[in-house]
Amino acid sequence: MKFKDEFERKEKKYKIYIFLFVISVLIHTFIDIFDLGIEKISGVGIVISLLFFCVILYFGLRRKFWAEVMIKFFVWLNIILLFLIITVKILGL
Repeated sequence: MKFKDEFERKEKKYKIYIFLFVISVLIHTFIDIFDLGIEKISGVGIVISLLFFCVILYFGLRRKFWAEVMIKFFVWLNIILLFLIITVKILGL
């Protein structure tokens, strides 16, 4: 019974990481398109980054270790960057 509870807890944590990864990719794409302006960046760059994130997500759903590490890395990186952006906006730096 103890192992089943631990497995369910790890599975729930993994699903949260996947959800946060998808949300962070959407936010990243939104910022790329609307913050920088479409004329300043190429559509190819957005497509390549989305393709890169889709490949990571695909292998992450297949439970490849390297993809799971990349997903966790991107989630934590985006959380840290979000706090930095909020701090800079609040302080007006």
